[in-house]
Amino acid sequence: MPDQSNRVRRWWILIPAMTLPLVMSLFYFVAFPGTALGNGLYALMKVMLVVWPFAATTLILREPFSLCLWPRKSDRARALWLGIASGGTIVALMLLLMQTPLGTTVEAGAPRIRERVAGMGVLNHFLLFALFLSIIHSLIEEVYWRWFVFGNLRHLITPSWAHVLAAGAFAAHHLVVLSQFFSFGLAVFLAFCVAVGGWLWSQLWERQGTLLGAWLSHLLVDLGIMALGAHLMGIL
Repeated sequence: MPDQSNRVRRWWILIPAMTLPLVMSLFYFVAFPGTALGNGLYALMKVMLVVWPFAATTLILREPFSLCLWPRKSDRARALWLGIASGGTIVALMLLLMQTPLGTTVEAGAPRIRERVAGMGVLNHFLLFALFLSIIHSLIEEVYWRWFVFGNLRHLITPSWAHVLAAGAFAAHHLVVLSQFFSFGLAVFLAFCVAVGGWLWSQLWERQGTLLGAWLSHLLVDLGIMALGAHLMGIL
């Protein structure tokens, strides 16, 4: 019975964790974009990403909130190199895709990207915003989606399905955001790429026992995306 009770608690903390980012994105990016309400909901969602893993783990599951961000020296080099290699490879593939007809389609969305960034009030300091998203926000997402969501899912379902379900939930709100800039077909393709990235990062977390490699890989990918966005908007 204690085991069953623990499983129920895990599902209760996971269901809002996996669905609220999607639901909230529909409000702050579709229903009320560029408004005080929309921007407020966006900020509230970011607060949840930080607070919910800690609160749910310590207060509901009553388990230690123990992150392994800096592993022992013997494991550190491998995590660092795999993070750099995977992140660098993804950025290189992204740049190659921009040289294809897909790149022209992405470039066509530049005016909408600039409009939404301006509506969020960060256009005039986009580079600082981009650094925050790439360094701090990528760490927050790794803790939330890999350590917390995937980490709890693997206690409930098989590891293979945990990877898939966590990656799908991670990509869902990205699909909403991307659909506001690009055609639905392109948004689905790009969201699938996000899901593959999420699957890769949960694999790194599971195999390395640390978020370091996944975080570094995520950080590099976000830097590449932000640099591309800045270029499309004429900032770089």
